[in-house]
Amino acid sequence: MSDPITTRPARSRCWGLLLKAAVVVPELIIASLLWLVIIALLPPGAGFVLTVGGLIFAVVLAVGLGEDLTVRVLYRARRATPAEAQRLAAAWRIATHQLDADGVRLRIVSHGPPVSTAGRCHVLLRKDVVAAYCTNQVAAHQVAAMIAQGFGCLRHGHTRFDLLWTFWTIPWDLVRGLAHGIGRRLAWIPLVQFAWRIRLVVGSIAVILETQAGRWPSAIIIFAFIALSYVLPRSRSAWNEYVSARLSPSLHRRESRWPAFGQPR
Repeated sequence: MSDPITTRPARSRCWGLLLKAAVVVPELIIASLLWLVIIALLPPGAGFVLTVGGLIFAVVLAVGLGEDLTVRVLYRARRATPAEAQRLAAAWRIATHQLDADGVRLRIVSHGPPVSTAGRCHVLLRKDVVAAYCTNQVAAHQVAAMIAQGFGCLRHGHTRFDLLWTFWTIPWDLVRGLAHGIGRRLAWIPLVQFAWRIRLVVGSIAVILETQAGRWPSAIIIFAFIALSYVLPRSRSAWNEYVSARLSPSLHRRESRWPAFGQPR
């Protein structure tokens, strides 16, 4: 008799890898181009050192070495204080009931979503969630649900090379963050909002004009920018929906087994 539990994941896993690639690969390409520009602007010696050092560090991240230190630096993550650790132990026991939690580490960050992951074995909780839990504003089973969601992301999110992607896309993250900040400050101007909505029309005109003038590189760059402005949000949304769909059944099954806060297991 065929077992659907063993027959479906292969196709689903391939689809998940394709969605993850649709999110990661464009950002890697953009970041690589930015790295080339940065290296070209540096003196030859400094550019060589940066290239060799970056490649060595990338290999170290790819094989999974130094993950804890890298998470603490890249994400500004920290360990729980003794008081926080004592409180989080209850939520951790609930979340990891009947789960293999060996090697998984819980770290606290000051930014980002309430729960996220970093690398192969780090679950990140935002500090305001921990603070609310320590002051009894949030129950243990609610924090346990967040931790269990982090475990699900580690399992289904193809996170093996996430630290490498995070390191490699640092230039693009800086440029994107700067552009996002400028865009938020200019969003109140009606003309800016209208121009962004019709960027396909404006971009197409710019591509045609640049092509007619024989400036192919600028035409390709404009076309790529307009295309990515549509593709990246949709691919990221599809990836988030895929991960949420994979997490929902397991979280529902676990919630049915979670004891109420304060009751013995």
